[in-house]
Amino acid sequence: MRSRYAALAAALLLTGCSAGTDVETLLRAPQLSGESAALQRALNSYLGGSATLKYPSSGDFLSPFAFGDWDGDGADEAAVLYTSDAAGSNVSLAVLEPAGENSWQVSQTVEGLSSEVETFSAAHLRDATSQQILAGYGSAQGDRYLVVYEYDGTALSTIISNRYTEMVLGDFTGKGDTEDLVLAMPTDTEYGGVTLQLLTNVEGEFRSYQTLNLGEGTYSGCAALHAGQGSDNAMYLVMDVWIGTGNLASDIILYDGETGFLQPYHPPGLADLQRSTLRSHTELLSRDIDGNATIDIPVELSDGGTLQNAADKSLVFLLWQDYTTLEGGNQSFGIYDSKNNFYLPLPDSLRGSILIRSNPAGTGWLLCDSESGSIYCELRVVDPAEERETTSTLHYERIANIGNQQLQARIVTPYSGLTIDSIIDGVVLLGLE
Repeated sequence: MRSRYAALAAALLLTGCSAGTDVETLLRAPQLSGESAALQRALNSYLGGSATLKYPSSGDFLSPFAFGDWDGDGADEAAVLYTSDAAGSNVSLAVLEPAGENSWQVSQTVEGLSSEVETFSAAHLRDATSQQILAGYGSAQGDRYLVVYEYDGTALSTIISNRYTEMVLGDFTGKGDTEDLVLAMPTDTEYGGVTLQLLTNVEGEFRSYQTLNLGEGTYSGCAALHAGQGSDNAMYLVMDVWIGTGNLASDIILYDGETGFLQPYHPPGLADLQRSTLRSHTELLSRDIDGNATIDIPVELSDGGTLQNAADKSLVFLLWQDYTTLEGGNQSFGIYDSKNNFYLPLPDSLRGSILIRSNPAGTGWLLCDSESGSIYCELRVVDPAEERETTSTLHYERIANIGNQQLQARIVTPYSGLTIDSIIDGVVLLGLE
């Protein structure tokens, strides 16, 4: 059987490859309705008091309530995150079974590892019918622990409990009916590096299968893990890593079907992926920038164009690239506004021939031809209420809302591939994952 890793490398590789107390009080204030209210009534009855619901900050479920077929019996159960006076400050997890029309009954509870839940998800880790519950806990000291819970209809047990920095789910091993879990774990050695742990279903048991050490002496930690889709529908990993204390770079990891292990991937024709993807804007994490299910890595460009005056303090030219073919994969060239955290893709033909300068009002910037100085377009971020009071006769189109302000644009001199519609469709707010 040919290795998936070899197939990817040889055949164009991967195509288009904590909430604070005040916030929780506000979130708890509205009265619950429907199933959520029924679940809390059942939980309060079981506890003999009032449970305080806990909201995770990320994951599949951005609510204290999760629904899924935990035990594989064909009917959905519920899971609830909560704290109670009787159980102390740590978050607890309760599993509830349906008990008739709009009624639930607590089956099992278990105490978590801290007072905050950072992530709350579910996945088919052991088989195609039952789902396991994943909860990531954060401590006051900054440590993070991931717990995978299994419910068999009568008992709620812990099958994995690991310290971690980042995690990602995906069918990396190609089983098709179950998912794998990859954890980036803190490395305590003086040489640094990142340790990845692959956990997968082995003969019906979900367990640790491989530990891979990367970047010893170079990486000082993992900033993010991302799962992408390849040309043969296989999954792969992009890992954003800390280099020293002030820069990010990226690494690519693939699963080798012949050896059965994750391996680092070295794009053809690129001598040093980490050096090529080194960037000082540490908020620039890899992501699927063009919506094709393939993870793109941002690269800061020195030859994208010219930045003038105050504009050069918050703007940077970027090339997002997925490194999936011998030619380098799909690419997206554009400009990143770090002050307002948005990315504007631009026609490739403009690369190296544009000048960007601040607009007269100081609310945004002008995209100009570097030789003639003619203005192609203007982008600005303004308070829409204040703008309605001005007497400006220029017409701006709303592109997006950024907080309580509005990103607006206008075309001054038409250019092929740069229109109001292309700006509206292309702008990516990088603060939204």
